[in-house]
Amino acid sequence: MADPRCRPALIAFLRSDNSTVREWAAMALASLEIDGAFEPVRRAYRACLERATPPDWSEPEGIRWALTELGARAPVVPALTTRLRATAAADAPGWPSVHFTEIINDLTDHAQVILYSQFWRVDACRTYGVSGTGLDWELDWTAPWEHLVEEPRSWSLLEASEAPVGDDIFVAPTWIDRTDLCPER
Repeated sequence: MADPRCRPALIAFLRSDNSTVREWAAMALASLEIDGAFEPVRRAYRACLERATPPDWSEPEGIRWALTELGARAPVVPALTTRLRATAAADAPGWPSVHFTEIINDLTDHAQVILYSQFWRVDACRTYGVSGTGLDWELDWTAPWEHLVEEPRSWSLLEASEAPVGDDIFVAPTWIDRTDLCPER
């Protein structure tokens, strides 16, 4: 309903002791297009970084999404990755999985850190998740940026070599740019 009267409560929830409450409040502010949400959500993201919450956890992921929706964050999408997505069906949740290796290399060649990837099957009636390779990696977020870029490349290329492929299979990688760890103050 996008009732602006919820603004004060949602902004207060951005300071909750519970990470899920903070994440959902940020996402609600963005989803509801609440005026004046930009700066409180940005402060919530900075607080998340100050708590040293790993960027691949749910809270920072949700808040980054909210910042993107509010126009306060522009994800870095290299040209090749953009072109490869354009070939997918309009309602596909990502890129054709056949291009996964190219996407991995394009993102990392442009100094993007791949956090994880999800696979989806799209048929005439629905979209549903497809089990990937089950590979799971954990990054040392204190490492230099160059290491953070290259380690996921190795894991992602291994994942791509075992990933499901087909005309109806799409991959949705999630990645961040260095600026996501050091946003403007």
